[in-house]
Amino acid sequence: MKSSQVLYLLAASVAVSLGVVRAADDGESAIIAPLPAEQVRSRTLDWAASAGLADKAMIETVGKLWALAEESPSPEELHARAVETFRIVSPEAEKLITACQFGTLTPPDASLLSKGELEPFFAANLRAHVARFLAQSEFYDEALIQFDQIDLSRTIDPASVLFFKAVCQHRLLMKTEGLKTIGQLLNNTTEVPVRFRTVAELMQADLAALEEKSLNEVSRMMSDVERRLRFGRGGEQVQKVEEEIVARLDEIIKKIEEQQGGGGGGGGGDGPSNSNSSGGPAGDSRVKGSTAPGEVDERDIGRKSGWGSLPPKEQAKARNLIDRELPPHYRAAIEEYLRKLAKRPATRE
Repeated sequence: MKSSQVLYLLAASVAVSLGVVRAADDGESAIIAPLPAEQVRSRTLDWAASAGLADKAMIETVGKLWALAEESPSPEELHARAVETFRIVSPEAEKLITACQFGTLTPPDASLLSKGELEPFFAANLRAHVARFLAQSEFYDEALIQFDQIDLSRTIDPASVLFFKAVCQHRLLMKTEGLKTIGQLLNNTTEVPVRFRTVAELMQADLAALEEKSLNEVSRMMSDVERRLRFGRGGEQVQKVEEEIVARLDEIIKKIEEQQGGGGGGGGGDGPSNSNSSGGPAGDSRVKGSTAPGEVDERDIGRKSGWGSLPPKEQAKARNLIDRELPPHYRAAIEEYLRKLAKRPATRE
């Protein structure tokens, strides 16, 4: 009997009925659940056999990889085992998976995923692996292209797919789409890791509070432009966003000026005049009734007390406070301001 036939028999012996934990409809209210461990093993081994796995050493390696213990692995661990199987069996998949192991300034070549004849289970989970890498590497646009093509019903770990898709939408300020994805994750998906659920709830609150044309939104747009420029992308799309940032800043400044200008009263007429009002700029500050200008000698407060320069321990505490209390995109701006402040020369010795 051929090795491939043995592998087929092994897959058949552990196969379980399909789709028992999936909702029948594709609506937003459908329950999204991970595939059972036995079903993941069955589909992965079935794919390996159909891909032509015949090498005895490889068959042994794959067999050990799928020797499941009594306690079923988590969906995340099952996904990792499937990806490792893809890497062992398929040279093309190995090339793509290897490219996703290291940081890069350019997205890996994912042309393999564009082939129409790929087995659906293999395609969905390899695509999920690549999309997660792109999201973690801050290639949010490219990641969303992959996420939008994933069939959740065929994924081993749908919670991870939805979470990292929501991360991309959150970072790209896609409020409507992001809230929809997060709603799917929090309300319709089973076996969501605590860390995913906690961060998703924070993203949900953050997106819900995001106001269009606010200073908060402009700050995030600036951070996104900085991210794109870091990858050497200064093309038409980035220039368009930069122009939009300038336009929105102009609107915000104009609005503030209008509020300040409209706050005072232009009262005139026959009312009593205010003896303290003046049509010119204010002169030196004086105590009422005094003829002295109110000047005092400047004093050197020195640096012995650590003024303007916190000890390392206190700096660490301050950074932790910033991390806890402020959104991540504010930290860089605050640290840059503090660096400039520390470098500023004293005005007098």
